[in-house]
Amino acid sequence: MYIYAFLKTPTSPLKLPQGIKGSLEIISDQGLSALVEPNLQAEDLPDTDEQLMQAVVTHDQITCTIFHQTSLLPVRFGTCFRSKTALLEHLVLYQQNYLNKLDQLEGKAEYCLQGVPLDPPANTLTQTNPTDLTPLRGRDYFLAKKQLHHHQLQQQQQQTQQWQQLLEVLCQTYPETYLADSQPNRERIYILMPESNESKLQEQLKQWQSQYTHWQLSLGNAVPPYHFL
Repeated sequence: MYIYAFLKTPTSPLKLPQGIKGSLEIISDQGLSALVEPNLQAEDLPDTDEQLMQAVVTHDQITCTIFHQTSLLPVRFGTCFRSKTALLEHLVLYQQNYLNKLDQLEGKAEYCLQGVPLDPPANTLTQTNPTDLTPLRGRDYFLAKKQLHHHQLQQQQQQTQQWQQLLEVLCQTYPETYLADSQPNRERIYILMPESNESKLQEQLKQWQSQYTHWQLSLGNAVPPYHFL
C-alpha cells in the first residue's frame, strides 16, 4: 500500500481527498496513524514522464490538504509497504520517535524565502550593452569596456554581500532554517516557524526588500516541514 504521511491519530474525522488512483484511508495504532492509498503499489505508478510528474504533483497536493487540517510528517513520493501488517509493524517500531517529532512540529509550517538577483538600474553603466561600445574607438573603447567590467564585478559583490547579510538576519530571527543549494539566478532558504507568525514574517519581508535592493524577494505558502525531518 502507498503511504503519504504519518500523523497523530485524529480525534475527529479528516476530510480526505481522492488519491493518485483511488480512495485514501487512515490506518492507526496506539495514537500514531498513517495516511495511505491501500490499493496502490509502486508498480502501479505511471511510467511516462508526464504522468509520473502529475502523480508527484498529486502526492504533494494531498499531503498539503491534510497538513492544513493537522500536523504531519510527509513521506517521500513512491514509498510503499507490502501489506497492512508491515505498516502496522512500522508504526509500532517508530511510534515514540514519530510522536516526539510530531510534538516538536505541532502548529509549525515550512516557508520558502526565495531571492532572485536583480539587474542594475537602466541608467547605470552596469546596464550598458557591450554592443553600445562599438561606436567608440581605440583607447576610449577599452576604457569604457574596463569600466563596464568593473561595475559588473562591483554589482555581483554587492549582491553577494547583501544575500549573506540577509542570511545572518534570518538565522538570528528564525533558528530553524535550511539553506538550499544555490541555483543559477536563484537562492532559497527554508524557514520552519509557527504558522501563526506568518503575518509577522510578511511584514519583515517588506522591510528586507527595501533594505536589500539588489534582490527580488518572495515568500512561498505554508507547506509541510519537508526539509526539517
